[in-house]
Amino acid sequence: MRERRSEKLSRSKSGFTLLEVMVAVSIIAISFVALIGSQSQSISIAGQTRFRVTSALLAQQQLTEVEMTDFEQISSSSGDFGEDFPGYAWQTEVVDLGEDDTGIEGAEGMLKMINLSVTLGENESLSYSVSTVVMKKPGIDTP
Repeated sequence: MRERRSEKLSRSKSGFTLLEVMVAVSIIAISFVALIGSQSQSISIAGQTRFRVTSALLAQQQLTEVEMTDFEQISSSSGDFGEDFPGYAWQTEVVDLGEDDTGIEGAEGMLKMINLSVTLGENESLSYSVSTVVMKKPGIDTP
């Protein structure tokens, strides 16, 4: 009788029950779902960050080109960045600032505000905007 008891005890302690295995598998499955969700979110954030960095550099490039243009020729325009950056487009809106806008006497024809937007894709779902003010170089009179 003692032999049977010890056999039952040793058999029950030698492995896992079906319930224990199912609980362990469910915990692993829930963990994998959470990991896959965070991986997807991480990829999305990386794409947005890539756009922000690229568009900031492209906006700086475009603003430099605008600022190198003769003050009187600065005007609203749009375009793209060519084959190097497919899908990226830019648009500038130029506003002449006067005394009413700045509160500076004699500012008429001296300041322009440039609003630049860089977008990605046809539906412009991602957009980066920057504004700056340029001043006419002193001593340069136009006819």
